[in-house]
Amino acid sequence: MNSTFYLERNLTHDDRIYTETELLATSKYIVVLAEPGGGKTELMKSLALKLNTSVINASFFAHVGAEKENSPLVIDAVDEVARIDQSGLHKLLARARTSKPTSVIMSSRSSEWGLASTGNFERFLGFSPMVVRLREFNQDEQRAIFKYHAPEEDFFAFQTEVTRFSLEMLLPNPQFLKMFTDAYLESGRCFADKRSIFALAVERLAKEVNPNFPKASISLSVTQKISFSAEVYAKLLLSGAEGVSTIDATANRMYPTLSALFSGNTACYDILSTQLFKPGDKEDQHCSVHKIVAEYCAAGYLVKRIADPADVLTLTKCLPVIAPNGAVRDELRGLLGWMAALGNKSVQESIIELDAYAVLANGDPSQLERSSKRLLLSRLKEIEAADPYFRRSDFWRRFSAAGFFTQDVVEEIKPLLMMS
Repeated sequence: MNSTFYLERNLTHDDRIYTETELLATSKYIVVLAEPGGGKTELMKSLALKLNTSVINASFFAHVGAEKENSPLVIDAVDEVARIDQSGLHKLLARARTSKPTSVIMSSRSSEWGLASTGNFERFLGFSPMVVRLREFNQDEQRAIFKYHAPEEDFFAFQTEVTRFSLEMLLPNPQFLKMFTDAYLESGRCFADKRSIFALAVERLAKEVNPNFPKASISLSVTQKISFSAEVYAKLLLSGAEGVSTIDATANRMYPTLSALFSGNTACYDILSTQLFKPGDKEDQHCSVHKIVAEYCAAGYLVKRIADPADVLTLTKCLPVIAPNGAVRDELRGLLGWMAALGNKSVQESIIELDAYAVLANGDPSQLERSSKRLLLSRLKEIEAADPYFRRSDFWRRFSAAGFFTQDVVEEIKPLLMMS
């Protein structure tokens, strides 16, 4: 999105939805949190316009302050100041206080704003801010953005292709909507396979696209960010936790502290400032951008360790957690499917024997070895013979097996089609 095209945003606070106008009427002290690429800067421009003022970048404001007193302050990208150290935020808030503002609106990545930041806001300015989150774009809004970028294209054909690879949950983010639109056109309106498009998506999620965003004192490469995130995802999925917390005060069973997931002094907080994570329900809490992204990354992390002969982790050690007493936990079938898609022949065969349907319905079955595909069909026939309605709890679901039906697989299926 750019200055010539803008859609009014909705924001949420305590389970209530606000339009931009309603938000400004509700509070004079507001902090907007969102993940990178969510549209914070464009929103701030819109709010500033409604207040008859202009947006000022946080880094610039921290050095020069406000142009005049007794006027609204709309400060964008507070995370660029807060990321360096908390004294940067203190300096910014002190500048804001001396300008005697009639209202203060700030935006920040959720990774750089926590309960301590909210407390500092109140101490410096005398008012507790209303902390709100950007509401995702709905389908009609996604279509409007798509048509702006590709006016001659059919949005629903594009959406169908994206949904075929289970990536529709990323479309509410305008940066990703634009990225997938470009990839869709460049690929001739047909993506290659699920694994490659997931790999592209995860790489883009991990990349920093803002050249002004300060580097951490210990900066991670894109590969390291993906690797550390995958490790976090794996531990959260296996333990049944929702996300991570950056402080003890908001940590609990569902949101363990991030540091507790790593041994030693591993520097991993940098991953929270990527699009691989999104804001949790409270400040200082963070969740995966979406479960299916977490499943893909976590599966890659696990199979890489399983394939390493020097690593103590084996599939035999993983399966009792994933499938206690031989019954796969429903919430981990996606993880299991991706482990088969990304694993070697031995891993594929073991997982197919355990839960063949999970392998077909999740991950990317086109990545299976030829012999694994035949084994999968054989196991599915056995399951169907024992219980023709084995999909009963999953009957509503549609999924893609694109690339699975190669010529040799078709030959295997022909007898089944003749029987039916």
